[in-house]
Amino acid sequence: MVKFEYIMKNCSTKLFTLTLVVTLGLFIAGFLVPPTGYIDPSVLTAGGILSVFGLFAQLPNLLDSSKRTKISHGNTSIEIENQDN
Repeated sequence: MVKFEYIMKNCSTKLFTLTLVVTLGLFIAGFLVPPTGYIDPSVLTAGGILSVFGLFAQLPNLLDSSKRTKISHGNTSIEIENQDN
């Protein structure tokens, strides 16, 4: 079981790093490709979606390392408590 947990944590970290690199690459390329200095809104949207995808990949690691986590958006609120720590 320990090996599986290590593989999942390692995989989620690599996925987060990959999405971060791709997002930064999109922003830099969007800034350098003509018209120079203008980043198209579709590039910003893609960067935001990739960033959230990378965050969701890291969510299990973040929840394992904390005792209590609260996520809220509008009227929705999720509270998770880790009793192992």
